Amino acid sequence: MDSKLVPELYCSDIAVSRHFYCDILGFNVLYERPEERFLYLHFQGSELMLEGEVAGQRRWITGDMQQPFGRGINFQWEVTNIEALYHNVQERSASSIYMSLESKTYDCADQLITQQQFIAQDPDGYLFRFCQNIESSPVS
Repeated sequence: MDSKLVPELYCSDIAVSRHFYCDILGFNVLYERPEERFLYLHFQGSELMLEGEVAGQRRWITGDMQQPFGRGINFQWEVTNIEALYHNVQERSASSIYMSLESKTYDCADQLITQQQFIAQDPDGYLFRFCQNIESSPVS
């Protein structure tokens, strides 16, 4: 638990979310508080918190929660083997693929970075862009 930024996402069904994150994407549970419907997850150096609804529980929600949650945001995760992850997601939950695997080059200051990337959508509508750098070169 060394991350300086750890997103905490509300989910409508913690069991469904746990299955998606752990069994499909490959996250590990670092710890959980079942009575609070709370999971603290880890995936290749990144951390994520998931929280389900519990009556009377303190929550930080600034408006009505309507699916898809997370409209207007996507989380980027750098991974070590994007093709294996994409294959696993395709095999186990093809309907969660929001954008198919592609290669895309980005101008990043003085470097051109080429990544393979795809986007998966979780059961509540949050978008996760998984990427792996495959090439970089100076901008000419």
